[in-house]
Amino acid sequence: MTDEPQTLKELPPPPPPGQVVKAYDYGGYIELIVIYTGTTELQPFTLTADDHYGDSDRWRAEYERALAAGEITLEPPPPIPEPLPVEP
Repeated sequence: MTDEPQTLKELPPPPPPGQVVKAYDYGGYIELIVIYTGTTELQPFTLTADDHYGDSDRWRAEYERALAAGEITLEPPPPIPEPLPVEP
């Protein structure tokens, strides 16, 4: 063994959490429609600034990458469907 301090190799960045399919701008927040890695199901994910688990940071990076690459666009929210009429 040598007396030289060992330096740790820099870890590669974690893989993206999945694919961003759509992004909706609700004004105060952005909702993503995503497909998690290893699944095929569309799921909503709301980007927040105070996420304690780090999921928002990873999804925000993937969202910004997809937006810059032109893979998605930031869209207005979809219209809220009207309630069905009640017949007497």
